[in-house]
Amino acid sequence: MLTQAGLAAVFAPRRIALVGASDRPGSVGRLLWDNLADFPGEVLPVSQAATVGGRPAYPDLRHVPGPVDLAVVVTPAATVPGIIRSAAGKAGAVVVLSAGFAETGPAGAKLQAEAVDAARAGGVRLVGPNCFGVQNADLPLNASIAAGSPRGGGGVSIVTQSGAYGMAVHALGQDEGLRVAKVFAAGNKADVTDAEVLGYLRQDPETRVICLLLESITDARGFFDEACRTTPVKPVIAVVGGRTCAGQRAAVSHTAALAADDAARDAALRQAGVVRVRTGLQVLDAARALSGQPMPRGRRVGVVTNSGGTGVELADLLADEGLAVPELGPALQEELRALLPAYASAVNPVDMTPAWSLFATVYPAAIELLARSGEVDVVVPVLLQRSASPEVAVAVRDAVARLRADGITVPVYVCWVAPRSADAHTGLLQEAGIPCFAWPQRTAQAVGAAVRCGVLVSQAREAPAPMRRRTRPRALPDALMAGDGLLAGEGLLAGEGLLTGEGLLTASAARSLLVAAGIPVIETVRCASPAEAQAAADRLGYPAVAKVDHPELTHKSDAGGVRLGLASADAVRAAAAHLLALADGAAVLVQAQHQGIELLIGGVRDPEFGAMIAAGFGGVLVEAQRDVQLAVAPVDTGQAIAMLRALRGAAVFGGLRGRPPVDLGPVADLIAAVSELMADNPRIAELDLNPVLAGADGCTAVDWRIRVG
Repeated sequence: MLTQAGLAAVFAPRRIALVGASDRPGSVGRLLWDNLADFPGEVLPVSQAATVGGRPAYPDLRHVPGPVDLAVVVTPAATVPGIIRSAAGKAGAVVVLSAGFAETGPAGAKLQAEAVDAARAGGVRLVGPNCFGVQNADLPLNASIAAGSPRGGGGVSIVTQSGAYGMAVHALGQDEGLRVAKVFAAGNKADVTDAEVLGYLRQDPETRVICLLLESITDARGFFDEACRTTPVKPVIAVVGGRTCAGQRAAVSHTAALAADDAARDAALRQAGVVRVRTGLQVLDAARALSGQPMPRGRRVGVVTNSGGTGVELADLLADEGLAVPELGPALQEELRALLPAYASAVNPVDMTPAWSLFATVYPAAIELLARSGEVDVVVPVLLQRSASPEVAVAVRDAVARLRADGITVPVYVCWVAPRSADAHTGLLQEAGIPCFAWPQRTAQAVGAAVRCGVLVSQAREAPAPMRRRTRPRALPDALMAGDGLLAGEGLLAGEGLLTGEGLLTASAARSLLVAAGIPVIETVRCASPAEAQAAADRLGYPAVAKVDHPELTHKSDAGGVRLGLASADAVRAAAAHLLALADGAAVLVQAQHQGIELLIGGVRDPEFGAMIAAGFGGVLVEAQRDVQLAVAPVDTGQAIAMLRALRGAAVFGGLRGRPPVDLGPVADLIAAVSELMADNPRIAELDLNPVLAGADGCTAVDWRIRVG
């Protein structure tokens, strides 16, 4: 409720105090005073001048009569903590546009911390500092440094750290018809988190599409949880800056190496239903597509063009976005041929050729036939050169209006390929909510993002109830786990001989932990001599496997520390002797050899999103193949099966070359179990099961590694 009230004070204030208001031309205080001129509520100037804009000014926020909802601050950084202290009991929120804080170095960071402490002590929400400002185009409210207010009525709300994108919103409104609801520039994000803003916009009735243009994510796990609640009801499109490879350099396990860089963030956003694109322009283009037209409900696209080459290029680019340009049915092709010249194509793309005299009739008729056919989910007319005329634009506009009047909700997006002199004609379409995108590549990217949003929202609304989480033992071994369910301290682990170098649990300790968590692990005997290894193999059965066990030989295969297919006692004794000689103090792990498809199931502690689970194809080439899916933990068995089916090599599970198909149920149970172990035990930093052998009769882990920290 504090978040909702604080952000309501930001986006829908009734009284605003402008701290630093000025009449001086060229000053930020003057710019903000002018920008707030259209605000329908009361604006109170706080300034050292006696008057601002002909109104009496107040020397200090405390002197402003009565409470204010929002204080907008444009004074030097050194004055900001004191101003925020004076806002306690006076204002619900403060927007600090001033720079000179954490972005400048340690001294600025100290000043920013003082501002945050003052805000929290006074119950005031802080936006910024070092930010572009905030806008509510429907109010209107322009508490920003933009040269003008964005166009309202579009239902698009934009969250950005960069002031440049705030400026771009105004420009795209003028040039390309972008209409928005709200703009929130977070700046240094010292107080209000991304999750809080997302939660507010989810409940905001004026917001239909949410755009995120972020350099970082604050409270990433909270953001993930909020995004999971938001994306089933409103599309969320994001461009988010990448991460460094420092985490990859420090990784011990395969899982950590695969989850480093931007892979974990990308997986978390995808799992939460956020559509991630590469550039800010792609975000805003997708927003225009979604705000002006009904949301796409599928991936089938019908293309209408008068240029075969442009149509082919667009079809290829749409395929790159995961969309289909399907061949149309015979009956629909016959209807289209009745409109087209004899030498034209009705297959899809529908190519009318440069029959100039027919453009104003064929374009609208073809659009309507495709949209009403049930064979496509999106229609993209290519208006190129002579077809980019006011006559054709009006005809297309009217055709779309007839579709909407008849309840046909197939969206129409225009690919515009014309000289700049014709750009004014796009206004005929864009004012009617039909977005125009310049050239095929930009069009395909916008359509691709819009379709992904539409499909995700449709799937979320139609999704069955989540599959049950597996049931695991209530308590894990006391030697490994403290009473509160967390891994015991390192001193205890080391004292009991359970912890090796690099924070790794010993093989036997790690196996005990996995078994207690309900994870199927192959029976393993640790041996100190060739004779013990032979006795173990005699009991477990042949063929046998022997592996070196030593804290310095983390990746056994790399050290030549794995021997497979040992069919006799002599072979086991010889292999054991070799492995014991690889390092002083080494032991040998003996197992019965199993068959199956090699999988990697692992967990890692991501610095942003916390516990994450990895599932993919394993073995010694796991990092070279990189056929792995990541997800924020915990996951249920339904999510686990979806991860497995999303692998590039998933066809293997169906059975190839006479092999029986893999039963994915037990594998999904194992993935869910590992994800719960990671989620419930924050002391586990990394966990690798590689390989897990999966087949028709289940799965079992035959090698494992757990690092605590």
